[in-house]
Amino acid sequence: MGQGCMVAASRVTFAYSRDDCFGPLSRIIKQVNRHTRTPVNAVWFNTVIGIAMTVLIFGGELAAGALFSIGAVAAFVAFTIPIFIRVFLVGDRFRPGPWNLGRWSMPIGSAACAFVFLMVPILMLPSLTGGNLDATGMNWTCLVYGGPMIFILIWWVVDARKWFKGPKVNIEHQMLGRGEGARMDGVTPGIDEASTASSSGDDNKADQVGGMA
Repeated sequence: MGQGCMVAASRVTFAYSRDDCFGPLSRIIKQVNRHTRTPVNAVWFNTVIGIAMTVLIFGGELAAGALFSIGAVAAFVAFTIPIFIRVFLVGDRFRPGPWNLGRWSMPIGSAACAFVFLMVPILMLPSLTGGNLDATGMNWTCLVYGGPMIFILIWWVVDARKWFKGPKVNIEHQMLGRGEGARMDGVTPGIDEASTASSSGDDNKADQVGGMA
C-alpha cells in the first residue's frame, strides 16, 4: 500500500509542478530524468516528505493513529472535491464522457458528498470517551491535516491566486463528440477518415480483382 501511495503521490506532484503550483520549486520537481524518462525529482520529493511524516510514529500510538487517519481523510477529501464541484457548482453545464451514470449521477454524487461530510469529522474524533479527556487522548488528525490545509488556503488568498491560472494544456485535445473536431480512438477526423476510406476502397478493388482472377 505504501508503494502504491508513493507512486500516486509522485505522479500528482509531477503534474502539480508541471503546472507551476510549487512556485520556484516547480522548476526542479518537474524535471524528467533523461535516462529513466521518469520524474525522479518528484519521487525523491515525496520520499523526503514521507520519511518526515513517518517520524511521527515515534510520538506514540496517538501520533501513529493520526498519521493513518490523515490518509483516510485526505483520500476522502481529494475524491470528493471534483464530485462536489460537478453536483453543486457545474450542474447542467457538465459534459459527460463516454461512460457516465446518466440520471443517477446527481443523486449518487450527492450521497457521496453527504457520506464524506459525515465521515471526516468522525475520523477526527478521539478514540477515547469520557469526561476526563486530555492531550494524551486527543486525535491530532485535525491539527496535522487541518494545519497545512489552512496554510494553503491563506497562501492562495494572499499570493497563489495572482499567478496560478489552472492546469496547463500541453497536448491538443477535444471533448468526445463535441463539434467538428471530435476524435475517437486516436482517429483524426478528415485526415484519418479519408485515409481509412481510401484504404477500404483499395481493399475492395483488390478483392474484386482477386475474384475475377
